[in-house]
Amino acid sequence: MKPFRRNRSRRRGIPPQKMTPQRSVSRVPTAGDQALRWLLARPSLDRLLTAALRYPRALAIAAIGAGAALAIWQIDALQSIPKAAPGLARVADVAAHQTPLPTTAPVDEAVRLLAAYNQASALAAARGQAALLEPYLAPDGPAWQLVMAEYARRASAGERRDAALVRWGVLQSDITSAGGWIDTQEQWDVVVTVGGRIVSSRRGVLTRNRYWLRRDADGWRIVDAATTEVIR
Repeated sequence: MKPFRRNRSRRRGIPPQKMTPQRSVSRVPTAGDQALRWLLARPSLDRLLTAALRYPRALAIAAIGAGAALAIWQIDALQSIPKAAPGLARVADVAAHQTPLPTTAPVDEAVRLLAAYNQASALAAARGQAALLEPYLAPDGPAWQLVMAEYARRASAGERRDAALVRWGVLQSDITSAGGWIDTQEQWDVVVTVGGRIVSSRRGVLTRNRYWLRRDADGWRIVDAATTEVIR
């Protein structure tokens, strides 16, 4: 008699697991799948693909030619847009006909004029020549008339001035493209001589100035000026 052996691989009290049959999920074929199946089922298409694969070089040349033809067609379509829609313009055409923006602001141009005028003022005072200031002053403005009268007085008195601009800066301004005013603060060292003899020597003369300017056809000009000494 064959001895009975208990199956020890199973634990006592745990029933054997039952395998649940898996359900097969059916997928509804799409229109693309049906079209692909129909094409693959055509013997003529199969023969055509087999013949094309026998000549890979010719197939590559045909693909390159098709790509080049497509690119040329796209370029022609883009070039025909202005003809089809005359109201539309290309970006390059707009940039070519656009009015160039000013490179500098009006206040920057006016400040450069004042800087040049201060340098010319020191030179004109040393030489006693009011004509050196003429390019910076409006001929019909009060500033030019005052300069002419002051230099006439200095010439009659034999007076010369050695003026050196130590520092200066813009305090505030109101300038448009046509004109406006600028307030500056300037520090000068001024030595006055009469007949070669020093009659006055002042260091660190601090002034506050307001310049009225306008823009003429040939550039900026100083129309009038007012000066107040802050530190004598």
